[in-house]
Amino acid sequence: MMQKSVKNFLIIFFLGISSGLPLALILSTLKALLLDKGFDLKTIGFFSLIGLPYTLKLCFAPIIDSCAVPFLTKLVGQRKSWIILSQIFLVIFIALLGVSGISGNISVIAIFAFLVAFASASQDIVIDGYRIELFDKENQGLAASFYVYGYRIGMLISGAGALILAELISWDIVYFVMAACMVSTILITILAEETRKDFVQKSHDFSSWFKISVIDPLRDFSHHSKWYVVLAFIILFKLGDAFAGNLTLPFLLEIGFSKIEIASIVKTFGLFATLFGVFLGGILVKKLGIMRSLWIAGLMQMFSNLAFSYLAQTGYNVESLYFVIFIENLSGGIGDAVFVAYLSSLCNIAFSATQYALLVSFSTIARSVLTSSSGIFAQTLGWYQFFIFSTFLALPGLAFLLWLSLKKDRHFQTT
Repeated sequence: MMQKSVKNFLIIFFLGISSGLPLALILSTLKALLLDKGFDLKTIGFFSLIGLPYTLKLCFAPIIDSCAVPFLTKLVGQRKSWIILSQIFLVIFIALLGVSGISGNISVIAIFAFLVAFASASQDIVIDGYRIELFDKENQGLAASFYVYGYRIGMLISGAGALILAELISWDIVYFVMAACMVSTILITILAEETRKDFVQKSHDFSSWFKISVIDPLRDFSHHSKWYVVLAFIILFKLGDAFAGNLTLPFLLEIGFSKIEIASIVKTFGLFATLFGVFLGGILVKKLGIMRSLWIAGLMQMFSNLAFSYLAQTGYNVESLYFVIFIENLSGGIGDAVFVAYLSSLCNIAFSATQYALLVSFSTIARSVLTSSSGIFAQTLGWYQFFIFSTFLALPGLAFLLWLSLKKDRHFQTT
């Protein structure tokens, strides 16, 4: 039993890598590519909109949750078949994004980046449902931590790894290497234990399917106390952090840091700070419960943005960057672990993938939509005032957290 448990935690860790790797390729790494191609901050800022598939997960999660993949589901099971299918598409689209990147055609780049986001969001839906089904409620917090660890390492590979490679080889080859890394994740998925071994797709007319797969999960979630306040909180919890993070890489490049310095300090050293934060976040949830942990994470995320204002004042300084990245990534790691554990605690296992997709869809609105104007603010305000402004954007999320705390929402009482 212990050996099986260890294997499942390792599988979730590697699936976390598979989830994290595509994200950096269409966010920070793609922004570096666009800067190299000469695009301005406004254009780069609006590129956050290619992350809309993460926000629209709810639209296709019911299909993934209730349907079989022809032939593949009978061969490996329902959850694994969808993960493998998503990973195959990721391999293809990441390679094509690399080809489009060297062309410098902004429309073609946007199309393939969007397709990578769509395949990545689809993979996340299945992995989230799979993770919730694989572990009992007592181990959800630990499973979330393993997932976040893998997720961050995946982003390190496609963040720091890609930036270092970009100094040595062309961008198209960089993306081909990342596509090859995704191929290895398919092999890991094949070794995973299936949670829906005997899945049989039920035959329904559209109205019955829509009720069972879409309406019932939403109705079940609406039974939560103050569900509408919970959704508002989920949208806004990471707004300040996401708004500043959307332009962190362009900011660092503009004030003089090289891709190698960013790869070694922001991506690599930053990863260890993040993993330490994830570890602390898991302990906080276990010792203090979710409500108090969210308060600690929310306040740390808010004030960490001020560290970037300090860096904007001092300019190029390696020691200062180490300090800023440690503060930012430590708070972000704590926030990630606490937030994933909270979202998982809200899901009914009968509708795990659909409900988790709903919650993650709302949580990514800040990253995909509300941050799209960040380039305009950065150009108008300047970097110092931009990061000050992003700090205040954390206040609405904390206000909704206060509302939920005062209302004694039962979900914050879990550990």
